[in-house]
Amino acid sequence: MTLVLFIISVLLLLIIPNIGSYQGTAQETGNSALETVVQTQIDLYEMKKHTTPKTLEDLHGDGFLSESQYSEVKRLFTIDSSGNLVKLNGE
Repeated sequence: MTLVLFIISVLLLLIIPNIGSYQGTAQETGNSALETVVQTQIDLYEMKKHTTPKTLEDLHGDGFLSESQYSEVKRLFTIDSSGNLVKLNGE
């Protein structure tokens, strides 16, 4: 019985640190995908309106971003004066 508990403990010590690294990788991949979606929506906005969006609110207000996309995007990105998507805090 002690041997079984020891083996389970060793396995948990090996598995738990790996789970944390996968969570970070998943978050980075999600942020990258979100950046691609928003950049695509900026391009679509430019094609339809013949002007660049000045703020993320322009994209959201005109229906180019859903409410959930908008709330996540404004936490991570902003639009510069040229209409380009820029990451906040150098992320």
